[in-house]
Amino acid sequence: MKIVLRVDGQDKTYKKEFVEGIVFRKALELNKKIRESGNIGEVETYDEYIDFIVFAFGNQFTSEDAWNGLSVTQIQSEPTRIFNEVLGLGGLVTQPAEGDEEGNETGK
Repeated sequence: MKIVLRVDGQDKTYKKEFVEGIVFRKALELNKKIRESGNIGEVETYDEYIDFIVFAFGNQFTSEDAWNGLSVTQIQSEPTRIFNEVLGLGGLVTQPAEGDEEGNETGK
């Protein structure tokens, strides 16, 4: 698993070769909390996604580093990508978002 953040004007790659089971558990907990609350687009939800990424990468960087190191075009996609990657590592099949054409007959 890897993420690229802009730090001091340069791209820095962080890698996590071994993803602990506790990371999967935290992903499940966060997934349940967000689904139950329905607060998908809230600031607090993004804070939780960013905190999850920091945890998943073993605190190699801070949440401030992540907020400042991701571009506005990545702030939604990167946390989601990593979140889904962790769930996929645990054996859960992640579904494309509703309206996403990928994987259906017309969207292939």
